[in-house]
Amino acid sequence: MAILPLKSVVSSHGLVISIATPKVEDASELLDVARRIMSESKHLLTTGDEFKFTVEMQEKRIRDFTEHPDGLLLIAKVNGKIVGMTDFKVGGRRRVAHHGMLGLSFLPEFTGKGLGRLLMNELIAWAKENPRVETLRLQVHAKNVSAVKLYESLGFQVEGREIRGIKFDDGSYDDVLTMALFV
Repeated sequence: MAILPLKSVVSSHGLVISIATPKVEDASELLDVARRIMSESKHLLTTGDEFKFTVEMQEKRIRDFTEHPDGLLLIAKVNGKIVGMTDFKVGGRRRVAHHGMLGLSFLPEFTGKGLGRLLMNELIAWAKENPRVETLRLQVHAKNVSAVKLYESLGFQVEGREIRGIKFDDGSYDDVLTMALFV
């Protein structure tokens, strides 16, 4: 089971952040935060109006992650409120069970406050201890320069670029970078 105990850390900006595996009781709050992130972020594939998760689906997602030995879902809390999350799960088939995709998101007001680095450090540390996890992969919008810099500073390297991989409602595009870290 991929369950990390509660850990309190101080960000580079002095925020006290609690990081842990969510409990099923966190599903409703986690869902509200995810909806807000998807509605306000320009850097996700899913937009707020496309996100159709229910509390029951979120509860199942939390259970699936906590019962999967090669997957991890973490939440970050500030003053007892969920403000961000990261998740990772290896591929479902034997030939790709040594790597998987991760996601990282947090509320916009926490951008640039060290939250992403703290969550990623926890995920990377967990991956290094998991004998089946060899590679962490992610996709990021090329114009999300602060995220790209964060991932590069953690050792991720660009593996590929999908030209015009994202099309916004206004007709403009962004490329999608695939990045990887071999743990």
